[in-house]
Amino acid sequence: MKKKNFSLSLITSIIFVVLGLFLFIRPDATITTISYIIGGVLLVLGILSVIRYFRSDYGINALDFDLVYGVLVIIAGLYLIFNPTMLGAIFPIILGIWIIINSVTKFQYALVLKKLDKNDWKYTLLISFLTFVWGIILLINPLESVLVITQVIGIFIIIYAVLDIIDNFILKRNEEDINAIYIAKK
Repeated sequence: MKKKNFSLSLITSIIFVVLGLFLFIRPDATITTISYIIGGVLLVLGILSVIRYFRSDYGINALDFDLVYGVLVIIAGLYLIFNPTMLGAIFPIILGIWIIINSVTKFQYALVLKKLDKNDWKYTLLISFLTFVWGIILLINPLESVLVITQVIGIFIIIYAVLDIIDNFILKRNEEDINAIYIAKK
């Protein structure tokens, strides 16, 4: 694990702790604020895409989808701005997928640590399993209320981030051995 990856992963985990706290304490306001931000960004991206289309030699390249993309992104942005609760419905899915991908990556590190006969592989394996299960729970999402779901997501994000921070330090402690394997494969 490179120093840059370690720092980025640590910063991401800390951001997730803060986001998790906000989601737990003020779920409705947090989701609404995030929805407005994402909607605004999509709106700007869509407008820029439409402008780019009309500034280019439009009509010449039939495969240029800037206009279609721009209009669709503008609609998505406006939808999130005028219907901010929609984000609460898709947020668990996006977050669940993110956590599952990260847990599979940690599982790969656990296998590398096991191959190196490091005792820390068990902790990394356990953490990857727990975060994988939490990601699946977010995807299944058995709860009914968006606010309750958001608070549960906040708790999951905090737990995930704390486990990820612990695992990053475990991987950092074994950095030289992990890098040696990847360098040997090249």
